[in-house]
Amino acid sequence: MTNIIQLDDAIPRAYQDQIQAELGSTRMTWFFHEESARAAKAQFDTNFAGFSHPAFNIREPSPVLSPLNAVLVPILYMFCEKAGLPFTMLMRVRIGLFTKGALEAPHHNPHVDFYEPHYTALYYVNDTDGDTWVFNETYQDVPAHLAPAHVNEGKFTVAGRVAPKKGRMAAFDGRHYHASMHPADHVSRIVVTYNFR
Repeated sequence: MTNIIQLDDAIPRAYQDQIQAELGSTRMTWFFHEESARAAKAQFDTNFAGFSHPAFNIREPSPVLSPLNAVLVPILYMFCEKAGLPFTMLMRVRIGLFTKGALEAPHHNPHVDFYEPHYTALYYVNDTDGDTWVFNETYQDVPAHLAPAHVNEGKFTVAGRVAPKKGRMAAFDGRHYHASMHPADHVSRIVVTYNFR
């Protein structure tokens, strides 16, 4: 069982508006993915396509991948201070976009972002639907090579859910599998994912 920390209005309203304006802009660059989880798409019975914009990745030769990183990282600093979470190292900042879609599945394919100890935090950019699902299982319980079969057989058990809301931020132990979902009632769902220690 994992503890999900959730805060509304994690940053000031004017900052929320600025982030939404920037990330929802027609000038925003998005990259298409046929499968939103990390494993190869062929390994899942069902695939869920989406878009992303990488802002920072510690594993890249030049970790800062987008100028937006400069306006996104302070959000994490403020959240960690309010939530009482330790922060020593930024691992990744990734913006994700899903557009409206009628899907029969309750959520996308469960995954973890890094197979090493870390926190995962999510900042919800706009008012939308498409909950984030967090599962009881960790990568220690279900190793990477077994995860697709675990997904296909419906073996993951739900620890909690977070409903998207503009300005809301949530964090949990990044060892836990988690999944997003397309919005069914809104045009788009934009979320900034942070991985850190």
